[in-house]
Amino acid sequence: MRNKKDKKREQLTYYAKILIVISFVFLIYGAILDVNNDRRLYDPIKDVTKEEKSTINISTTDDSEVIPGNTTTSTENSTDTIKNSTTNEAETTNNPANNNSNNNSNTTAPSTPTYNNSAPSTPTYNNSTPSTPINNNPNPQNNNIPTIEEVNNNLRNKIQSTYGITIKYGDETNGYTVAGISTTPVTNSTTINANLTKLNQTLSLYPSGFFAEIKNGGIPLTIMLINNYSEDSVTGVTDSSYTYAVISIAVKYSFEESFYHESYHYIERYMFKKGANFNTWYSFNPNGFAYGNINNNLSYSNTFSQDAYFVNNYAQTSPEEDRASTFEYMMASSKASCLNYGTTIWKKADAMRNMIDVVYNSVNPATVEYWERFL
Repeated sequence: MRNKKDKKREQLTYYAKILIVISFVFLIYGAILDVNNDRRLYDPIKDVTKEEKSTINISTTDDSEVIPGNTTTSTENSTDTIKNSTTNEAETTNNPANNNSNNNSNTTAPSTPTYNNSAPSTPTYNNSTPSTPINNNPNPQNNNIPTIEEVNNNLRNKIQSTYGITIKYGDETNGYTVAGISTTPVTNSTTINANLTKLNQTLSLYPSGFFAEIKNGGIPLTIMLINNYSEDSVTGVTDSSYTYAVISIAVKYSFEESFYHESYHYIERYMFKKGANFNTWYSFNPNGFAYGNINNNLSYSNTFSQDAYFVNNYAQTSPEEDRASTFEYMMASSKASCLNYGTTIWKKADAMRNMIDVVYNSVNPATVEYWERFL
């Protein structure tokens, strides 16, 4: 009898040891997965779902433009400052007669900051046409003046070095096709120079080291300056994954708005890679609303109502385009009333800026960034 009990006890001990070994194996395996997994949860509003690993975002002229509407807010009388310089084109309009300051009677909005309006210097260049070689100039004093092509290349190199990005234009974009849409290169050197200058000025509005952080995080950025797409209404495209990003912009449209929109797709791609997401984004929308079903009455660009749910109709096509379109308004030169404190669109913008603050090491939550100056 005692032998049977001993034998049963030995069997139980044997199985217990096996279970312990298996448990240790799973613990070690889980630890290895955790070390190798670079996704971390950074979402301040407790969002946890995963984002697909590769997307192409196509922006069009359909309701994608920023429309401040009939109420703008001046930013020139505030004591707060933005750490990044902006361009002279980013001056705001001070119109007290149209300024709607009592949109939330029970809520006091924080003061709107001002910012430095100094723009990066614009290079000078020889205005001779590309077909006239600079060395053929009979005036020897002009031999040291660079051609516009040389100025463009030097400016491109400066931007690439400063921000850690790659820029392509002209023949370098020949044959570029994205999402089945072909492109036409921009060949006019003066047009290239104007858009490189705009790019340089626009990039200066983002925090120092911002784009380098994304590159060092594994998503290098290439910007393609093209003249136009085969689908004429397309203004910009962002093709991105967790290992690359290509932003192409049609220079025939407003460069700044296109770049703000496409850059947010790039910004968000890095946030997704770091584990952030926007599950609760849908709570900002009307009950029963589904993206893809356009309702003109819900868009600020149609109603000019500060209580609108979306900045424009294009924002109603998907959550990603909603946020990118909202970011355009956050970066605009003047404040639209839909960004007044406490409105639905303000809440969307606030969620976006909080997410950026948490994910990015180059963004200091204590500093008012350019995109936060209206919030």
